Amino acid sequence: MSRFLLLLFLIIGPFNLSAQRLTEYNEKGNEALSRNDLADAKMWFEEGVSFCDSYSIDKLTTIWIENEQFRIPMRSLMTKCLNCLNIKATENDTASIARLILYYEHGIGTPESPELANYWEEQLSKLSKPEEQLPALEKRLPSPKEKPTPLNLIIGYNFTPSAPYGITFGLLGKRWGGYLRLKSNMTFGKTTVDCNESGILNYTEGAYYKFDRERISRFGITGGLIVKILPWLSASVGVGYGERELQWHATAYSYSNNSLTTELWCENVTGSYKGIETEADAIVKVSKNFYFSVGCNSINLEFADLNAGIGLIF
Repeated sequence: MSRFLLLLFLIIGPFNLSAQRLTEYNEKGNEALSRNDLADAKMWFEEGVSFCDSYSIDKLTTIWIENEQFRIPMRSLMTKCLNCLNIKATENDTASIARLILYYEHGIGTPESPELANYWEEQLSKLSKPEEQLPALEKRLPSPKEKPTPLNLIIGYNFTPSAPYGITFGLLGKRWGGYLRLKSNMTFGKTTVDCNESGILNYTEGAYYKFDRERISRFGITGGLIVKILPWLSASVGVGYGERELQWHATAYSYSNNSLTTELWCENVTGSYKGIETEADAIVKVSKNFYFSVGCNSINLEFADLNAGIGLIF
């Protein structure tokens, strides 16, 4: 039905009105159209709108359709035409209903309203026989294009107990999006040997040593998909590379006089994890531009940690 209405008033309307005697303002309007004086024609046909003259409304609608530069100054006038069509439509005037559908579908004199256009299409279907509904309405006016959904930028702070310094960047559209995340505990110490709970591996120095302190070096970079489940709720899953390195400090002493000989850091291989990092989060939008998230992450499915984050959506 929506594909039939743009030329309907141009085809059926003149047939319905041809037997009518034109009023002076309509004759003057036609004369102005023959001179291509659209401003003068608009002025004459506007007089007819005050009487809800169907011929005047048809001519003004044609001017609006064919001359895009005239649409802005004609807004209030087309709203008056719309009011007349609503009155006639309530009296089961099928030609006025067809025009009314066109107005609501393409935002003539009113914001676009697919709901009202569908309502009047149903009313027209009840009143009109299918063979009376002429096609090609959209040929004179393109169907309104669906406006693309803008992408929202996500910037947030991410926290885990092992990596309290994290930042997230992302983009989110109508349903899908993506993100990139960096995380660290800002400890980047280097080790020279490996060790475990039994001691330094392959230790050959001529001195004894003691473990006296430890530190953890944590780093991760991940990225993945975001899917919007509800207007206020989204979920994300990501994969990347992560490290959680347990480092022990050892102080070595001479066997002969117990004097300090050297210090070193070793990587505790039983408490360190390196490899594929995976994560999942629930993202809750608590206001137009603010969100928080909770979730978990894992390295090689061996080391696990919690995620939490807050941020802004633009």
